[in-house]
Amino acid sequence: METLSLRQNNILRGVIETHIETTQPVGSRSIAEKYATSFSPATIRNEMGALEEMGYLTHPHTSSGRLPTDHGYRYYLDNTSFEETPEGDPLTRLAEELIPAAGDERFEEFLDHVSLLLSSLSQEIGLVLMPSSGVLAAEPSSRAKLSLQGLPHMLEKPEFQDVRKVRNLLGVFEEKAALTRWVMTHADPESVSVSVGREHSHDALGDCAIVMARCGAGEERPGVLAILGPKRMAYRCIIPLVSRMAVIVGDIFEHREPELS
Repeated sequence: METLSLRQNNILRGVIETHIETTQPVGSRSIAEKYATSFSPATIRNEMGALEEMGYLTHPHTSSGRLPTDHGYRYYLDNTSFEETPEGDPLTRLAEELIPAAGDERFEEFLDHVSLLLSSLSQEIGLVLMPSSGVLAAEPSSRAKLSLQGLPHMLEKPEFQDVRKVRNLLGVFEEKAALTRWVMTHADPESVSVSVGREHSHDALGDCAIVMARCGAGEERPGVLAILGPKRMAYRCIIPLVSRMAVIVGDIFEHREPELS
């Protein structure tokens, strides 16, 4: 992957974050107004052309604006800090809702509660995978518990108004064993990881991104929390959200594991 100049990096970040916000192709004037204020639209247009030649941007035939490619998203994800606390500080709400719930609910109910909260806070699909009691991660993924909530959020996105795309996406969710195996395999054991676009093994997820983090009590019950949405999801909010949720859920399993088994 080519190293970008500071100006090119700022322009690429501007295109991606503007596209995330607006869903539309992004023109040079929008970038000049917010992300590269010291450069003229003409200079920015030239740099956007260079970024397109390098494979970081593309543009639809019907628009002069640019869109990020999977290659562009990957550069952005690998070269941006996402440590900010999400707006409105929902992290306090996470602890307030989940810690009392852990004492009142059984294992499957608690996983549903976590995935529903992830979905509610992100307005995307929330996904939780946790091996059943006594099952290690190396054992068959079909024995892991899977909770997936928030499909209506996905169906509201402009990327998924095509009936064929929706049908293919639903097919992925129905293949629970394959989905579980893929997520368990690709979630980084040390930090939040993001898989985007064609990095997924399934063509139906080509317009999607998955933000994942490991969770659980020690090595005995390693699970995965994830948020699945379009490639243009709000990474600055969602990556810290997944990271913090994984810590909270891990702490709950560490201290109250017998009650959730």
